[in-house]
Amino acid sequence: MILDTIDNTHLYLGLHPRFARAFEVLRDKTLSQKQDGKYAVDGEKIYYTIQQYTTKPLSEGNLEAHRKYIDIQFLLAGVEILGYAPLKGLTTAEVYNPQKDIAFFNTPKEITKVKLEPGLFCILFPDDAHLPCRQLAGPTEVQKVVIKIKIKE
Repeated sequence: MILDTIDNTHLYLGLHPRFARAFEVLRDKTLSQKQDGKYAVDGEKIYYTIQQYTTKPLSEGNLEAHRKYIDIQFLLAGVEILGYAPLKGLTTAEVYNPQKDIAFFNTPKEITKVKLEPGLFCILFPDDAHLPCRQLAGPTEVQKVVIKIKIKE
């Protein structure tokens, strides 16, 4: 997992050939004006979703992880906690669904809590189990962009 400011995206361009295009999306000043939904950048190789929701308690839900896609999560408005734990050693709560590219894992008692707010991005790789959309101090309205970057052709 990587957490950094939008000003430092240049540091991560070498990690994947599709990151440059993904970071261009994050710099689009019109993102916050778009409706919730899925938007193609390069077919299924790079796409993003805009979503608005109310954060939930950290004690609810299970960690998730993906195999085919890297996530870049970026808040346009609001603040949330993203729970994180390395995938290794977690117990499966729901087996991997290849159509949805997601598996769920039981959340251990101790997880790393990452505060996401506008200006910060979080890169989540397949070994990074995460619990997004959680409350900091109470329910908060959030607008988020999640970019999905296909790992392989």
